[in-house]
Amino acid sequence: MRSQDAVWQGCFGNWQPLFIGEYWLPIGHAAWQGFVEHGRGMVVGEVAGVTAAVDWRCTAVSYTLCFAAQAELANCWRRQGLAAEQWPLLEEAVAAYDPAQDVILLLVGDSPPYITYLKGWAVPPPECFRQMGARQAEFNLAPAP
Repeated sequence: MRSQDAVWQGCFGNWQPLFIGEYWLPIGHAAWQGFVEHGRGMVVGEVAGVTAAVDWRCTAVSYTLCFAAQAELANCWRRQGLAAEQWPLLEEAVAAYDPAQDVILLLVGDSPPYITYLKGWAVPPPECFRQMGARQAEFNLAPAP
């Protein structure tokens, strides 16, 4: 018998790791594009209508990704309701991460804000950016006219 995704991936009901597993390519794309345009910072993802019960293999969810530049982080964290005692650790992480290999991600949805340091990706952010550009038609899901 196969275990549920939340159990075998060690998520135990948290949707965020499952979201990252499905949407890693756009996350990496947003991270690299943001770094190239603005320097260091973090990706902020807002996910609509998520619950732990989503079947991530077949259910698309509505989400937006944006990049918050290092100079804008305090305003971003304030808007997202992050506790001020979390800020110094996040500032250290943003100052030290390797943008060519790593992503700092803040996800907000139907639970408290989720922050993770995605380190040493098999497909690094510059490659995610390249692949998204090369495969753009796959990601444009608007209905045909």
